[in-house]
Amino acid sequence: MRVTLLCWIIVVIEGYDIVAFGTVVPVLLENPENGFTPENIGWIGSAVFVGAMVGALSSGALSDRYGRRPVAIGAVAIFTLFTVLCGAVEAVWPLALFRLLAGLGIGAILPAASALTLEYAIPRYRTLTYTLMLSGVPVGGVFAAVTALPVIPAWGWQAMFLLAGAPGVICLFVTARCLPESPQFLDAIGRRDRATAIRARFGLDAPVLEVVTREKTEGVFGRSYRGASVVFATATFCGLFAWYGLATWLPGLMSKAGYALDSSLVFLLVLNLGAVTGSLVIAAASDRWSNRPVVVLTYLGMAAALMALSIKLPSFPLLVCIAVAGVGGHGGQILINAFVSASYPTGRRARALGWSLGAGRAGTIVGPIVIGWLVSGRDPLTGFAVFAGLAVIAAVLLALCPPTPALRSHDS
Repeated sequence: MRVTLLCWIIVVIEGYDIVAFGTVVPVLLENPENGFTPENIGWIGSAVFVGAMVGALSSGALSDRYGRRPVAIGAVAIFTLFTVLCGAVEAVWPLALFRLLAGLGIGAILPAASALTLEYAIPRYRTLTYTLMLSGVPVGGVFAAVTALPVIPAWGWQAMFLLAGAPGVICLFVTARCLPESPQFLDAIGRRDRATAIRARFGLDAPVLEVVTREKTEGVFGRSYRGASVVFATATFCGLFAWYGLATWLPGLMSKAGYALDSSLVFLLVLNLGAVTGSLVIAAASDRWSNRPVVVLTYLGMAAALMALSIKLPSFPLLVCIAVAGVGGHGGQILINAFVSASYPTGRRARALGWSLGAGRAGTIVGPIVIGWLVSGRDPLTGFAVFAGLAVIAAVLLALCPPTPALRSHDS
């Protein structure tokens, strides 16, 4: 419970940051005198994900080498510093630079926090526990959407980033003091004395040691794991393209389609509330029926909702479709991450998560740029059709993903 809560606090700040930028997009579009256009806002939106891709790819390897705990704490420190600096600038290029650097911390947070949570979770409820932890992402988004309604009109868009400073510092202090290292990681690197002490401190059961085979010593791209690694990265690319493109551009898309700014921010709130509540349901289903069938159906449901959003809808079905899209975007990625975790042994788990999330982060780079291009001169609602197509591709890839030796051992 302690580890899940602390990791939840860590990822709340990631969710706040992603949605905070989405809330300021309509304001930036209304102030072209400062140099902001749909095209360069798309590039700014992508800058954080360029940094996040580098951060995630580095985080996995660093977590498997030095531990999950120091990487998570360092990621929070980097994120906090550069997010606050985003609120101290007004021009395009300084904002893009600080978003890029903040992204290093954002990208490094998730692989380390994911590995910690999954390795401390009770096996029977692993996916549900992981989902509770990752609910911090949309919860942070809800905080950002609620905060934006009074803050932006009163204090301007920079305040959305400045307000992240105090929670970031508090989070840094609490995690540095209270977050333990993973005993499974310590076992994997031969520090069994320290792992035993942590288990005794928290009353954890003795480990069931993994049987070391040739397949388990293979890297992420070993013969037995290569196909799954490619599938997970590609599916994550599609899922993150759709989810983060939606989280970044939903207010801008709806504003361009003729909805008022206040209504557009409400849509963002509904998206994240749907992500929080619906993800818990599909996580419980995944613990009951396994990851693969549930994640495939989740992405297909997301695709159907997004296709419905590509046409004008009355208020109630519009809100329902936005909520379902939130369930699929956030919940689908949770299930992919749990699928990845079950498919690799402990010594390669954080690296595998870092690879799939890092390579998949390319989708978060491309998504805001592509949607910015669509918004600049075309029907903005066609962006939803693009997201729907990517959700279908993710579903097909995950349905066909080859099982790894570690997954077969996990399922048995």
